[in-house]
Amino acid sequence: MRVFLALEISPTVKEYLQGIIKIMASRITGVRWVKSEGQHITLKFFGELDEAMVENIRTRLLSIDDKFEPFEATIKGIDAFPNKRRARVIVVTLEKGVDIAKAIFNDIEVALLPLGFEGEKRDYTPHITLGRKKEQSPILERDIPDLNGMRFIVDRLVMFRSTLTPQGAIYSPLWEIGFKSRKSETGGNDEKT
Repeated sequence: MRVFLALEISPTVKEYLQGIIKIMASRITGVRWVKSEGQHITLKFFGELDEAMVENIRTRLLSIDDKFEPFEATIKGIDAFPNKRRARVIVVTLEKGVDIAKAIFNDIEVALLPLGFEGEKRDYTPHITLGRKKEQSPILERDIPDLNGMRFIVDRLVMFRSTLTPQGAIYSPLWEIGFKSRKSETGGNDEKT
């Protein structure tokens, strides 16, 4: 099965980004836009793996819930990979939460080395994909709407299965690991008397 790891984003953010996509789709042609269920912060794409390896990955990553708490992220702006002059993938970048997302990414990379997965050579940039261009071409600043810096909480890591269809990929969660809030462990009352 074709799988990848991602940080899930809230339905409110997905709905907001669908509105942004609608605006951009009226201005930019030749893009396959991502549906709301396909929006997330991708951490690692594996490609084809068997069920046993997917379970091995889950086992290796189970302790991640103790290392990270739910964290706040904010949307920064619209960018493109490899860049806006030669845009192939149109993305939303993050402002707040970038360091934590990178720390999670790095922990995953280290945890999966014993399973034979090579570490990523390129720098990791946390982002939410909005669309993929059929041909590399510039996106112009005038075609990019301003974003409102929406805040959201990231509280879990999800392993998704990606099934390719003529209408686009269908994403199905296989398992998730929730980040534990430390506040609940202290009984919720940290005030000193």
